[in-house]
Amino acid sequence: MKIVIVGDGKVGQALTGRLAEEGHDVVVIDSSPKALRTSVEIHDVMGVNGNGASYAVQKEAGVGEADLLIAATSGDELNLLCCMLAKKLGARHTIARVRNPDYADQLVLMKEELGLSMTVNPELAAAREIARMLRFPSALKLDSFARGQVELVEIKVKADSPLLGQALYALSSRLGIRILICAVRRGEEVYIPTGDFVLQEGDKITITASPSELDIYRHKIHRVMVVGGGRIAYYLAKQLLRLGMSVKIIEQDAARCEQLSEALPKAHIILGDGTERELLEEEGIADMDALVAVTGM
Repeated sequence: MKIVIVGDGKVGQALTGRLAEEGHDVVVIDSSPKALRTSVEIHDVMGVNGNGASYAVQKEAGVGEADLLIAATSGDELNLLCCMLAKKLGARHTIARVRNPDYADQLVLMKEELGLSMTVNPELAAAREIARMLRFPSALKLDSFARGQVELVEIKVKADSPLLGQALYALSSRLGIRILICAVRRGEEVYIPTGDFVLQEGDKITITASPSELDIYRHKIHRVMVVGGGRIAYYLAKQLLRLGMSVKIIEQDAARCEQLSEALPKAHIILGDGTERELLEEEGIADMDALVAVTGM
């Protein structure tokens, strides 16, 4: 594939290296000659110096013949503009990195109008992953499919588990849940179980089910403290509040605390340094089910 990457920062360089290794024809656009020179020398790709939202620069980079343009600069608006122009020039697909929470919801509605094949929000993705772990902290592995409607989970059957001693065929009627146990790992052996298979303590089972069906045997988290009030904290708090959890955010920037208080009226926003022991004890760290550190350091 011919792929054009706009933005040669950390994300752009990582993409360039991975895609070049896979044998794609990669062109990098960036306004910094020094950054471009590094990528060209290390990854043996073509570099074009200039503004990625410029018609002339995109034409020079061959965007019109590209299979994919990825806009990964630090500016959301610039990324969107790059993708719109690329689509007009004839690029088959476009991907924009968009991080601002103000755009998160409306991009779903405006995706086609903006000519976007996909948007990527690193902070939102990180928040979703953390939220999934908090929803099911006892899982050994956890993967979501169909936009979170189905989950594939590996758990260990413990002594207090309602699954212990149950034959698989009886789970639906006795426990009132609809799950599919795909595999059971017992010691060094792996089984593809039939309905007569009886679960024992220590079994590691892989389950497919909807998130609601997993509530029966997950340890619920009710209180979460978040240290750091950046974008990840905002996205995470929104998701945890929707799940009915109590969320307390500690942030040391007063202006940011005011913004969070307005955006998250149901969360408790604390102005202070989350590394101070006295503050953590005062805010009830001992009573929290989980602490999440998402500062910039």
